[in-house]
Amino acid sequence: MDNKSRVFGIDVSKARLAIGDYEGAVRLNIDNVPTAIAQWLSGLAPGSIIAMEATGAYYQGLAALAHAAGMRVFVLNPRTLKHYAEAIGQRGKTDPIDARMIARYAMHEQAKLFAWEPPPAATDRLGQLLQRRERLVHATQLLAQSLAGVSALKSAREELLASLKRMIKNVELLMRAELAHTPTLAALHQRLSSIVGVGFVVAMQLVVALTRLRFARVESFVAYTGLDPRPEDSGERCGRRRLSKCGPRLLRCLLYNAGMAAAHSKLFKPTYLKLRARGLRSTEAIVILARKLARIAYALYRSGETFNPTRHLQTA
Repeated sequence: MDNKSRVFGIDVSKARLAIGDYEGAVRLNIDNVPTAIAQWLSGLAPGSIIAMEATGAYYQGLAALAHAAGMRVFVLNPRTLKHYAEAIGQRGKTDPIDARMIARYAMHEQAKLFAWEPPPAATDRLGQLLQRRERLVHATQLLAQSLAGVSALKSAREELLASLKRMIKNVELLMRAELAHTPTLAALHQRLSSIVGVGFVVAMQLVVALTRLRFARVESFVAYTGLDPRPEDSGERCGRRRLSKCGPRLLRCLLYNAGMAAAHSKLFKPTYLKLRARGLRSTEAIVILARKLARIAYALYRSGETFNPTRHLQTA
């Protein structure tokens, strides 16, 4: 980084961007719209660092424009930044304070961070459709629970739920249409769907995850899913392992659902029963199966093969 380059942290919201730099000399608030972002970026030296939280979909326009302008872009995990703020003793929480904290984190940790790159267009579109489907599924569940037991609303409730379910099916049709226009992703989806326990939506989420980022090894992908166990040992004490949960929540949830399906399959049920016989709880055994499925998915992605039970169960 040359002398003119700077390190900027941006606190992202739907309408506004709070901008701060590492030196504390810059404090700006601009609209989260392309024209305002482009105008601000035009005054920065190429190679400047632009760091931000992965806040829903609100950061995506900023990240894409900054990358196109020749900046080094880091999209950071909100959980990591929350713990960092606590570690450095940040005593308040406002948008400008958070922006300065993000800049400080990027300045000190940049050597260990991976620069953000725009995902392939088809992958990005599939990812957005998956997010929309998740919201529709959540809305369906919420309405089904909140209106249950009200006999006067039974007819309206059933009509509304049926409409939402049709909308979910329409989103899935759009996913299929997107795959039909992208043969490489369609072939990958077909291979991943061959894994026992992995259905259409889970395979789609795996396609997005595996093609959005570059993973050097399978352990990196497992860590990205957030299904990796986090040790808590100190001295002679061996603490209880808990999941890191550092990756995308939707990917982790869908893999867990796939693990549940696999636990009841003829192929994986013996493995599930062995884990239970060792004293593991049902949830723990399913997480292990979900982690196995993630490893198998990565192997199929790298090798171009379809699922072979004999081979992949031994190497997972």
